[in-house]
This record gives sequence, C-alpha cells and structure tokens, in this order.
Amino acid sequence: MKHLKRGLAAIASLALTAALCAVGAEPAAALPTSRTAPQGHGTCTPTDPELLRQGTAWTCIKLGPAPASAVAAAPARARAGNNPGADQCLKDDQGDIPSIRTAYCTKYLAEYVTIGEDNKANGHAQVLVLAAAAMNSLPKAAWAEEVRVYTLSMTPNIAYVTLQLSSTCSGQCTAGPLAWGGNPVQLKAGQAREDGQLSYSSSVGKGFDTMINIYYHINGTIKTTTGTGVHRNTSLNWFGPTVRCDDKVGQWAGCIVNGHTANVTFHRSKYKGAAIAYEWAQIHLLSHPGTPGNLLNRWYVDPLDPKAKNRRALTCDRAPYAFPHGATGIPKDSCDEYPFAKTTQGGNPGQQCIDITPREVGGVWDVANVQVDRGTPPNAPCIRAHVNEDDNELAGTEYGNAVLSDRIYEGEPFQVIIDP
Repeated sequence: MKHLKRGLAAIASLALTAALCAVGAEPAAALPTSRTAPQGHGTCTPTDPELLRQGTAWTCIKLGPAPASAVAAAPARARAGNNPGADQCLKDDQGDIPSIRTAYCTKYLAEYVTIGEDNKANGHAQVLVLAAAAMNSLPKAAWAEEVRVYTLSMTPNIAYVTLQLSSTCSGQCTAGPLAWGGNPVQLKAGQAREDGQLSYSSSVGKGFDTMINIYYHINGTIKTTTGTGVHRNTSLNWFGPTVRCDDKVGQWAGCIVNGHTANVTFHRSKYKGAAIAYEWAQIHLLSHPGTPGNLLNRWYVDPLDPKAKNRRALTCDRAPYAFPHGATGIPKDSCDEYPFAKTTQGGNPGQQCIDITPREVGGVWDVANVQVDRGTPPNAPCIRAHVNEDDNELAGTEYGNAVLSDRIYEGEPFQVIIDP
C-alpha cells in the first residue's frame, strides 16, 4: 500500500507540473548547493536563499588606496580642521598613508558590490575612510586618530551599507576602543560620519625605543532595497603606518612616524638675522651644512656640560679670534654660530670660521644683504654671525623645541630648513 501511495503522489506531481506549463508558468529552479566566488571584487560572502531569489547572489567589499579624486569628491569639511594629519589626507604623492614625521593620514576607499547569479555586478557603493593623526594629540607616548567616513556613491538597489572599524598594533603598544564604541555606522547615499576615533599608547621604558605597526579591521554589510534575507558581515584588514616610540628624548616618552628625516625650521620673518646667517652658511660654505645630503647630527648631551657652553665658547669666546661684539653696530650684538654647538659638526675653533653680519634692508631680511667681515677660505667649517641677542636666543629655543617635537636622538641626522 505504501508503494502505491508514493506512486500516486509522483503521478500527481507530474500532473501539477504539466498544468503549470500549460498556463505558461515554470517550476521554481532549485537553489545551488555551492557557488564559486566571483573574482575581482574583493572579499565576497554568499547570500542566503531569500536574497538569491531577489537577484543578489553575493555581497562583496574591496579596499584600495583612495585616489585624489576620491578625497576631492568628499565634502569640503573633510579637508578642513586643525589636525595636521588632515593636511596629509590631501596629498596624492605618498600612496595610501601620506605622512610627515609628526602626523599621518590613512586613507582607503571601501567599495561595496552586489553580484547577481551571473557573477556580474548589479549594484555598488563607495565609502571613503580617513584616519588622520597628530603624534602629539595625546600626552606622552600616545596618540589618537580622527576617523571620518563619507559615502561617495551608491546605486538605487542598495538601501544602505554598514561599517565597523577597529585597529590593533604590534610591539609595545596597546590599541584603544573600537571606533564609534564598536557600533557599526550605517551609511545611506550622501551620508557621512565624522566623529570616530581610534587611539594608541606605548609602554616603552626609559632609555629605550620600540617600533610599532598599526593594522585596521573592517566589518561591513550591504542592505539591498529588496529581499528580507540575512545580510552577512564581510571582514577586511589593511596595514597602517609604522610608528617609532621612545623615552630617550626629553622628560617624557613620545612617538613619531617612522621613515622621515627630522628637521628644524627657521622662518626669516621670525628669526631674522639668525635665519639669514644659517641660510648664508648653507649656500656659501662648501659643506652646505644642514641641507639635504649634508645633514647635521645632534650632539650627545654631556652631563658635565649639558648646554654645550664649552663647545660654544670654543667658537665664540676664545683667543686668538674671540668674537668682536658690537663691531658692526648690531643692537644687542651676540655671536650666533653655525653649525650649532649642539651638533656633531659644531664646536669649531673660532679662527676657522667666517664672520658675517646679516642686515635688514628696506624691511627685508635677505642673504644678498649679508656682509662678510672676516673671510677665510670657502672650505671653512663654520660661520659666526652678528645677530641680535633676542633673535639668537629665540632661534636656540626653536632648535630645542624641534629636538623634542621631532624626537631627535643623540647622533641622529636632521635637516635645517629656512623659509619665509
């Protein structure tokens, strides 16, 4: 009897199929038990049967460097702010992590794609991800990134996408909480979120340094306008910058972006005769001290002479050519040596230096107005300049500040930049 019932059920099924065909309907296609992931769209996740019936077989996310056009397509406010890392976001000549020694911007373009059963894209959205950091944004060996995300484009078949962002770091480093408290942000067409933050801190010990690598992790989903199936997360990772943290410079530990030459910058308008003296030496001395390819090196700190007074005295005060204070009529005249006494290249005997007097002419400080007072051969290793004492001390303070802000180690090379 059981066999008879199964046979009758099969006959009824065939009859129903024939009836459906007679009125123009087709039997539902069987869902594939396995699918081959489409290529070229990043990391792809197969959808469930409900979404598949609605034409979405895969949801994919791909990460890539954000070109200048992507940053330009973001709202103007994305390119504004007091964070020097945000300035790096505008650069298009340093790949996906443009940086200077004291700031960086990680910028990526996340592309969300829906794929049909034919393995062809039938929808997409683009989200720009910016993480801009200043290395002094938090006290001591810690810093924070301002995270901003912008929806640049989205096709009508996508209702919204989500993005959850976190990070980890290697070495003596601890990463802070996930951006937005770990909650995925929801982004519709034209929407943005500019209030995310990621942070890091290093436990580097006194007298030591450590190299730190940062890694970012994204979870994302795509919600289509049709279909009620489950939208699964797609996870992606990408590399961030390499950071050097140390407790070898100054009173507190600190960090810089690795791979950049340190620099000390002097503005002519602020440091006046001092800046002009250094610029003149860079141009006229055969060693071109402090210029690219001719960098200066920070002198070690002598515990018996921490301010390098003896090295400066050797250049300015000792016989047979002690510096002639007041000889050229400069108010509050002082001896400003270059290369600096606190560099390996400084501390030269005064008789080996060229004496010069920078002057302001018509309200302008320019190397063309420098007077040479006592000339020695052009292969002289140093200059001594008649500079107003206030400008001299101000320039010395700038050098000390740069040692701290750029975390310049003893012996480490650095460039001296003279600008307006």
